[in-house]
Amino acid sequence: MVPSLQQWRKPALILAILTVLGVLLTHWFAWPLTWPLGLRLPVDVEVYWQGAREFWLADDLYDIRYDTTFDNLPFTYPPFGALVFTPLWWIHDLFGLLVTERVFALITLLTTYAVAVFLLRLAGVRDRVWEFVAFAALLVSAPVYFTLNIGQINVMLMALTLFDVALPRSTRHSGVLKYVPLGVLTGIAAAIKLTPLVFGLYFLILWVVTKSPRGLFGMIGGFLGASGLAIIFRPSISIQYFTDVLFTAERIGDLHFARNVSIRAVLERLPELGSAASIMWLVAVALVIIAVAVAAYRILRTDLSAHNRLLAVSLVSLVALLCSPVSWYHHWVWLGPLIVALWLTQHRWLALWGAFAVTFGSFHNFLPSENNMELTWPWWMHVLAAHYLIFSAVVTAVFSCGKMPQKTELSH
Repeated sequence: MVPSLQQWRKPALILAILTVLGVLLTHWFAWPLTWPLGLRLPVDVEVYWQGAREFWLADDLYDIRYDTTFDNLPFTYPPFGALVFTPLWWIHDLFGLLVTERVFALITLLTTYAVAVFLLRLAGVRDRVWEFVAFAALLVSAPVYFTLNIGQINVMLMALTLFDVALPRSTRHSGVLKYVPLGVLTGIAAAIKLTPLVFGLYFLILWVVTKSPRGLFGMIGGFLGASGLAIIFRPSISIQYFTDVLFTAERIGDLHFARNVSIRAVLERLPELGSAASIMWLVAVALVIIAVAVAAYRILRTDLSAHNRLLAVSLVSLVALLCSPVSWYHHWVWLGPLIVALWLTQHRWLALWGAFAVTFGSFHNFLPSENNMELTWPWWMHVLAAHYLIFSAVVTAVFSCGKMPQKTELSH
């Protein structure tokens, strides 16, 4: 433990305890409060368990909308996702929605704690107090907080890729993951929800740097194996998803919605752009992919340390977040690992900016959005709503265009 940190250990622990208690109180008891201070009901858990039931008992998984306490919503995940959610259906039928939501919330909390411990271990810190402090910091970040509140699976998917990619080699080769080829966990995550497919870019760049394709092949194998399992059980539903549902983004919701934090959303809020918005989006997507690929390549070419792998994979996550037509505010959980990676690689000001962005700077959660008000915002509201995007663009520019440390010997 760094001596200068020792004096902050007790006050940090007290603050962390109060923070976690506050988060749990708002999650467990604040449903009646007004949004955004109160809790949006865990509607995603409701969709998850109903989707699992529909996967096994009917053929209209993607043809109907599911009744929740908030709205009627579609199931948007791949068939393997419905298969993974099957235990939620069983728990719901045995104990009801409240217990189902609490079990899912507990899994999310435990996963968040595991991620916090993992990130601290990368920083060389092994201390239960600081692990709890890091856990509290993740919980109070807006993406994780709202992921917990609405019952989303984002943290669990992120954990699969983190443990797959950024584990120190000594840990990976000595633990249970030594039996799991590199890339497989990320492939499984992508079979649950397609957005982790973006990490194929990371493994492709890793192939270029190390001359070894095993990570990319492992990811492809994990995705095909998990998806194939769903195909075995429900082939017709799987065919429908990959040939039809996959290409219908509008079924997810209005693209201009304030809490859709993506490039496409920014453009959709400017109706004066008309059809040019689609062209501008495609150009922006191409630029983001190129810039992130260059940045990740420069990082991995410089050093294949766990810190750099964490930084590179966190940067690659921005491709999905920025370029997807729909990136809801709770999808941005990868900003947490990115902030840690920035700090560990001595980009402290960027890390502090990121910490502000995911706490007090999550302006999109508080901007007016009733009755399509986003379409008439003044210019400064558009800027505030794009805060995550601006931060991401600056970070990407720093690593794609800025000066990098001297190249060191690669460790395989």
